[in-house]
Amino acid sequence: MAQENELDMQMAMAPSEGEIADLETKVMDEAQKLQQSEDDFLAIEGDFSKRMLNRVVEALNRVNQIFQAPEYPTFDADLEKLPPEFGRNLEMVNSALRDAGMEEKTFDLASVENDKDLRDIAAKLDSAASDKVFKSFLAKPMGMGEYQAESGIPAAQTTGADVGTMSKPAVQPDEEELFMARMSS
Repeated sequence: MAQENELDMQMAMAPSEGEIADLETKVMDEAQKLQQSEDDFLAIEGDFSKRMLNRVVEALNRVNQIFQAPEYPTFDADLEKLPPEFGRNLEMVNSALRDAGMEEKTFDLASVENDKDLRDIAAKLDSAASDKVFKSFLAKPMGMGEYQAESGIPAAQTTGADVGTMSKPAVQPDEEELFMARMSS
């Protein structure tokens, strides 16, 4: 009898299906807002030539090789606003450089406005790509994968002598994880 009363009390305290659906919707809306905020932060605006953009991509791809991340594609035209995924890839490198204690090679994405700023970033990326200390820092067990996962950059998966295949982590967290995280806070 006591077990039945306890069960009845638990059932009465449990949220209804409608309440759960409302909470899930709110959680998903908040996750989308956070993603949009990050995309807005990483969307760099300015006057950028195709030539200098591709110079940065070339240098970035040299660093991406160290991370075993896929190459970033080249740009086909001049741009006034850089794609957020480009900013995420650059920020992944910046984060790793900071953690490696190489502040002199980091760059401020928020202040990038023109080709001169892109040229400075390309030079710092080239320097990082050939820096032995940076390479050895990334070779440590906690190295590359952590930065790629935090930045949402796909990782190359290799086995034996395989060339490697790309796998991309999910952009959106699982709905259940979001719901549980929201409920626990």
